Amino acid sequence: MICATEQNGASFWRFHDRFLVDRSRAASRAQLIEYAGEIGLDSDDFTQCYDAPATRQAHNQNVSDARDIGITYGPRVHVNGTNAGTSFDAIRRAVEAAAP
Repeated sequence: MICATEQNGASFWRFHDRFLVDRSRAASRAQLIEYAGEIGLDSDDFTQCYDAPATRQAHNQNVSDARDIGITYGPRVHVNGTNAGTSFDAIRRAVEAAAP
């Protein structure tokens, strides 16, 4: 998603929906590049970003930061430090319960 956002900030959510919400389960570099093309990103630019060492470093830092706060797989949403679950309804309930 780093490379989708880099190309066009609004593309983060299109890539998010294609990859996570649709439960695409992309397991390979080629699949991720294909998804980028499907949502209208420039595949060559996406590939160049994906293959860049800085992207790998940013990804590794994100994984490390997540592990530091107890997240071992994703996607996850935490509300006030508590895992809110993965469904929209569960997250909505957690946010509503935390709201003043």
